Amino acid sequence: MKHRLNWFVIGLLGASLLALSGCGGETGTKTSTVTGTVLGTNFQPMRDAVVSASGQQTRTSTTGAFFFEDLPDGDVEFRAEGYVNNTRYIGRTTIFNIPDAQQNNVNVIVAPASEVGIIRGVVRDREGFLLQNASVFALYIDPDNDAVGSSIRAVTDSNGRYVMRDVPPGTIEVSAAGRGYRSDFASITLGNWQDRTIDFTLTDPGLPNLNPPNITSAVTWVSHPDATRGPESGALAWAKNHFGDKSGQPTATSRSLRTDMIVEADFVWDYMQFPDLLGFNVYRGFGTNGSVSAIDLSFDPLANYYVDIGIQPDSTYSYAFSTVATLYPDYNNSESQLSNRIVVDTLNLLRINPVTSGPRFSWQGGSGAAQYQVYIFDGFPSRGANFIFESNTTSALSYTYNGPNLQSGRTYYYIVLGTAFGGDSRTISQVGTFVP
Repeated sequence: MKHRLNWFVIGLLGASLLALSGCGGETGTKTSTVTGTVLGTNFQPMRDAVVSASGQQTRTSTTGAFFFEDLPDGDVEFRAEGYVNNTRYIGRTTIFNIPDAQQNNVNVIVAPASEVGIIRGVVRDREGFLLQNASVFALYIDPDNDAVGSSIRAVTDSNGRYVMRDVPPGTIEVSAAGRGYRSDFASITLGNWQDRTIDFTLTDPGLPNLNPPNITSAVTWVSHPDATRGPESGALAWAKNHFGDKSGQPTATSRSLRTDMIVEADFVWDYMQFPDLLGFNVYRGFGTNGSVSAIDLSFDPLANYYVDIGIQPDSTYSYAFSTVATLYPDYNNSESQLSNRIVVDTLNLLRINPVTSGPRFSWQGGSGAAQYQVYIFDGFPSRGANFIFESNTTSALSYTYNGPNLQSGRTYYYIVLGTAFGGDSRTISQVGTFVP
């Protein structure tokens, strides 16, 4: 059996690229920091999920966000487990962790544990040599033929073999990729608990004409950090689902999560797929006209989603994205021009006051929102919940209920959503309760 030890290079932010020799595994010094999100196949965040990596555990916020420090360098597997309506959801992915660095956008896709399947196989080059440390990506395509946004990643071992577990059933785009190779693709339908074998052959790369990604959505969210523990849980997940989102200042490369709030910018672009695609470079800067600097290389050739977690409230940021080929950065023309500048504005926390008779809802100023809406639920608001009342939009800091009669003595739940800048900047309150 022919083996070939290959060197795959992964870039991070503006730092020099690091080559790995195929010795993967979690053997390096523990210096890396990673942030990411847990998402369902419906593209909605999984709140309060348990995420495990290299012997550590954490739980996700209501945005699905998680944060790890002191992870080893090399290949690190992330596993997620959570419950929705007593149904257990699981998922996993593997990243290549770079020492003394911070990584963002590590997204774990979860699906019901009773349904997930396995994809396995081998990866070879065109001469038949088995490739070690090649990356294999699997992207779930929902029934509306839209990509979920982030792939599951597995890595080949010394025999060129990979095993990708906890893959959601349905239509799956699978790709084997590596720097310096032309990718190979397969499209499959994976059944519940099915075990599929797919082999790949990577050929010599080329330098196609590269176009930057076309960003179709850029939305910022501000939410309360205690949403996974108290009665606030589920509010942001519901709001994202309702609005159909797929979606002293630090230096531009900061990834630290605040303890007092969660601030994020979510981006979606038109899905791209071609054999020489390595991933997407993300550039960010402060203000509307300032220069932008590379902050991340999203090494996922099937992705069309990026979330920047840990930015600051009450701020304006500029972003641009580029497309990079598998020959990047060794050859000219291996990175596209930057996309048009995408300017986003972040708001601040939205805090509600106790409900008074009427009922009359009120909230505090200072969030930066220009318009507000009140949503009332007859049960606890969570992903997929139906609201029984949606107020008219108001610019005031209060709203007196004028909807259908409410049942006396019953507990109702509500949230207030604040928006600005055409609705692309959003802040969501805690979940409140009242009894008419």
